[in-house]
Order: sequence, then C-alpha cells, then structure tokens
Amino acid sequence: MLVLGSARLVLAQDTTSAVPARDTVARVVRCTGQQVRSIFIHSSAPTVAALRGLPEVAEIVRSVHATTRPDLIRRYLLMAHGDTCTELRRAESERILRAQPFLADASVLALAADSGYVDLDVRTIDETSAIIGGGISSSSPFVTSLRAGSSNLGGDGVYLAGNWHHDPHFRDGFGLRYTDYQLGARPYILTIEGQRDPLGDHWSAGSAHPFLTDLQRIAWTGFLGSTNNYVFFSPTDVEQHAFAFLRRYYDIGGLVRLGPPGKLGLLGASLTGERESPAAGPVLVTPTGTVADTTSVFTGRYVPHRIGRINALLGVRDVAFVRVRGFDALAGIQDIPVGIQLGTQFGRSLTTLGGRDKDVFMAGDLYVGVAQQRSATRMQLKAEGRRSRELSEAGWDGVVTSGRVAQYVKVQDDETGIASLEWSGGRQMRIPFALTLGDPRGGVRGYANDDRPAASRLVARVEERRLLGHPFGFGDAGMALFADAGRLWAGDVPFGQSTPIHCSIGVSVLASIPQRSGRLWRLDVALPLNPSRRRVLEFRISSSDHTSFFWREPDDVQIGREKTVPSSIFNWP
Repeated sequence: MLVLGSARLVLAQDTTSAVPARDTVARVVRCTGQQVRSIFIHSSAPTVAALRGLPEVAEIVRSVHATTRPDLIRRYLLMAHGDTCTELRRAESERILRAQPFLADASVLALAADSGYVDLDVRTIDETSAIIGGGISSSSPFVTSLRAGSSNLGGDGVYLAGNWHHDPHFRDGFGLRYTDYQLGARPYILTIEGQRDPLGDHWSAGSAHPFLTDLQRIAWTGFLGSTNNYVFFSPTDVEQHAFAFLRRYYDIGGLVRLGPPGKLGLLGASLTGERESPAAGPVLVTPTGTVADTTSVFTGRYVPHRIGRINALLGVRDVAFVRVRGFDALAGIQDIPVGIQLGTQFGRSLTTLGGRDKDVFMAGDLYVGVAQQRSATRMQLKAEGRRSRELSEAGWDGVVTSGRVAQYVKVQDDETGIASLEWSGGRQMRIPFALTLGDPRGGVRGYANDDRPAASRLVARVEERRLLGHPFGFGDAGMALFADAGRLWAGDVPFGQSTPIHCSIGVSVLASIPQRSGRLWRLDVALPLNPSRRRVLEFRISSSDHTSFFWREPDDVQIGREKTVPSSIFNWP
C-alpha cells in the first residue's frame, strides 16, 4: 500500500534561497530505476523571483509571506531517500504538488549524480496567501462587508478566513472557514465551516483522504453538517417568494484501488443519512422584511424525508495526463486528464440506519478527455436520482443532471480560444429548487438581475483570450473578448418560466498572481443584448481555479443535490 508522505524520507537540504551553484550545471535525466541519493527543496514566495535584483525588498517580502514549509512539500512526494526513481512517481509527485491550492507552480526534476544515483530537485512557488476584501458605501454604514484571512497560514498549508457583511433588511451575516490540507503530517484534509447568512445558515465538519493519484491504494471520507437554506422564486420584478428548508446529513465511507495505475477500478462502500425538513410554507420577501405568503402554489409540494442508506461505490478509470500551458489558466501549467473515467453510487435505504423512507438511489459522474499541446476537447456529465420502494409512489424523483463540454484551441502561444456548452436541470425535486439566468457561475453574464425561476438551463460561451505580458514580473496580465447565450425551460418548478435565448457580449481584464498561477482573477464587463428588463452594463469581479477540476457546478444546482455523494470518487484530480 502506498502512503503519501513517507516518514522515512530524509531531506538533504531545505532552502528558500537561490539554487546552489552545482544545480546550475547538473544534468537533468529521466528516471529509469536509479536510486534517489538526495532531495533538494526550493520553496519560493509568490513575488520573490521578480525581486532577485532587489535583495532587500525580496527579504521584506519573505518576512511578510510565510513560505510553504519544505517538510510539508516533501510529504507529498512519492519517492524518498534511497527509493528507486521512476518517471511515473516523479511525474505524479509534480502533478500532486501543482494540484495543491496553496501552490501556484511546482516542478520535480531528476538530476544526474555520482555512481548512477540521482538527486531530486523540487521547486515550488506559493500562491498569494493573503485574503483581503471588503465593501464600502457613501452612506452609513460606510463599511458594508469585510473578508480577511490566509490561504496558507504560517506556511503550513492551512486555510483560515472569516467574513462579515451587512444586510439592510435582515440580520448581518458572518462566518469562518478552516481547512488543514495536511492534518497530522499526513495527506488528510480537515475542514470546519460555519456561516450565518441574512436568511439561513449552514455548518459542516469533515475529514478525508482524497484520491490523489493512481498509485494510491485507499481513500476515505467522513463528514456531517447542517444547512438551513432559502430558495427564492421570483415570478415578477416585485414579487419574491422564499421557501426555507433544513437539511442534516452525514457520510462515512471508503474505497480501494483494483488494478494497475492508469487502468484501474475502484470499489468501496459508504453509510449515509439525510433528514430534509421543509418549512410549512413560503414567506413573501418585501423591502422591509418578510410577511406571510398566501400563495397556494406550494401547497403539499415539499414534505419531510428521513433517509439512512448503505451505498456501493464503483468506479473505472483509464486516464493519462497531458501537460499544457495557458488553457484554463492565463499562463500556468495544468495537467489535463486524457481518457475516460466513470464513478457510480448505488444506495438502498435501511430502517436500521434510522431512515423512514424506503427508496433506492443512483448517481453517476462521467468524464471524457482528449488533448494535445495546442488543443483539447473535454466533457463531464453528472446525474443522480431516487426511486421510492413504496407501492403508493411510482417513478423517479429528485433527478438532478448537469454537464459541460468544452473545446480549447491554442491559436498561438499567447492566444487561446475556448467554446463551451453547459447544462443544468432538475425534475420532480423533493426540496425547493430553482435555476436562473442570474446565477453568478451558471448564468449568462450581463443578466445578474434576471432571477426568474426555471427547472432547466442551457448556456453557450465563447471566449478569445490573450496573454499581454508579465508586468514587473509579479504576475500575468491579459484580456479577453467573450459572448454568452442561454435560455431557461420552466419544467415543474413553481412559477417556472421558459425564456427565449438571451445573449450578451463583453470584455474581460485578466490577471494571475504570481506568474504561472492557476488561479485566474477577472473583471468582466458584460452588455446584455436582449434583456427582458432594463438594459444595464454589468461589472463582475471573480477568481477561480479550473486547472484541477473541469466542471464545478453552479450553486443553484448544488443546492438540489443530495449532500452525501462522495467527492473522493466523483471529483478525481
């Protein structure tokens, strides 16, 4: 069994300084079974590379930014002092490091040493760790929101951030999130999160040993939590119905690898439980608060459910990786999975687990990818549904589907074209559920105020992105032209509305800090071409990292999914 982060690894040298002189003349070689003599780790702060000519300033940057500790980096390596060096373990070590959210870039090279040995040269560049944000107003209260924390606290691979925002009509919101990406000096993740929103709240706690590499034998997960959400149904500009529902859930399970790396199967099991408690009815949201809602549209639609299931987890994977630059990132390197992988979950309710509902549950996640250095085609589809075993109920309900297909073309080294098609849908939903064109991630840019509800959504996007340069060596800068088009289908959602195709065009200012970071910051300026309401130029600031996961579902889709579908099998890096 492979255990990431072998305790017997001996670090020959930990340094954040420049490369030793002998490294500049050492010959890079392929790993063909040589023995690892030494491991040299060079971890750098985000902007230090640009300040080599200003050593005093570089030292100040190092003192402000806590660079990732070399011992944390070495625990992700799949080779230790004295081990046999293979290209698979070297490449997988490099890919695992690049997948960590607190690292912007990483490389692992084998350098020729005396007597047929090799030295491993490991170099990492940190992501910018400071988390600072806020909002201000020209009238009281002058400060409307605050967000502060670190994505790499003390260089220990720990995310800690808090937030607060003022709401003029309801209560203020605040929350805290803590994630340790290497709990107990092992590749285990611990996450604790709590948030109070102006309407609703949620909390969760869990730990996982995610499936990081095909060389890994086992993966496991365990978590529990509670969400008190409000889903909004807005049939008109002045009418907004809010339906609350409470969900409590838990999941504990694991899986093992069957077969050789690259072409393998995964087999596992889990125990899951979920309790769904919808409110007695909706409330009508007004500018001054909420009042009783007299609509009869929701009468008898949502009822309580209490579920306890035993699940089989099955997966197959035939995947290799192609390394490309500047596809989802502006200029960063990413490893695109090439091949096919399928994950499935089959569950059956048991009264011995505290459930009252008698049902079966199925979920699946399919990924297909084809890539070369200058082009790639990728597709991911997700689906889940439940079928009652009661004679009085028939058919499937709680059916949620989503997917994305995208084509990437590298027109030239500094120019990339991306075309994508995104689908989301829900049918016979057991909890409040509504999709809109205004969703920040799943909707059409330029239509943030369009919150008409529907059951299904299809959005097409085209973007032409250009890398402009590396200002002062601190990061990457670029611009993009984009066009979006999308529509809704009413389905069986309360107040659901089908829409014509709505389109928008716009321009984006792009940035990544530091250079070659996978995280892309963007300012989108979108102009709606045929809005159903008043045309307003929309400005949107966002950041995201799509280099590790191809399809991140929009929030309004995730609300409708069961909370106990394990990401360790459905979201392989």
